[in-house]
Amino acid sequence: MLKYIVLCIMVIAGYLVYINYPVSHGPGKVAKEAPKIESARWEKPFEFKGATLTPKKKIAAKVRVIKKEPYYFDDFTEFSPMDVLVGWNELSDERNLEFIYFSLQDRSYEVELTRPPLEVSTIHRESDLWHLIPSSSKIKDQIKEIRNGHVISISGMLVDIDTSGEFNFTTDTEITPRQNENGFGIWVEEMSIR
Repeated sequence: MLKYIVLCIMVIAGYLVYINYPVSHGPGKVAKEAPKIESARWEKPFEFKGATLTPKKKIAAKVRVIKKEPYYFDDFTEFSPMDVLVGWNELSDERNLEFIYFSLQDRSYEVELTRPPLEVSTIHRESDLWHLIPSSSKIKDQIKEIRNGHVISISGMLVDIDTSGEFNFTTDTEITPRQNENGFGIWVEEMSIR
């Protein structure tokens, strides 16, 4: 019996190490283009888990996951179980990321620079915080598999969330040369991980 308990502990520990071990792509840009954000003119608000989601814009992107953070107990968890800090162009290159420290917690992020290889405005313009809202159980399972360093291709909509209660969320809708306040709330319709 003790052998089985030890075996279970080892399997769980191995899994936890695996999901937290970053993916390395080597030097070079792995996501060269900025996310494409377009108007969502004909999209209507829809209900999701008792809240009204209002589409603001459409988004399609291929980005590098710089940092991920799963959430379990805050008000946003019901809609978005994980946040990812993503980068593209220069912020998808491991050579630049070695000199920039990102911390991600409480649905926001901070940047600490030791010897910045890029201008601060470039760092903010080529990175952003995404709150991933899965549109299906398949997408939810894919989101759980994301590791730091993965390159993800994603398409969906930037949405506002209204619960008619204490929790409401307004998404950012533009990429700017300064740090976005809220990040993007993304209703994920399609996703692939590399």
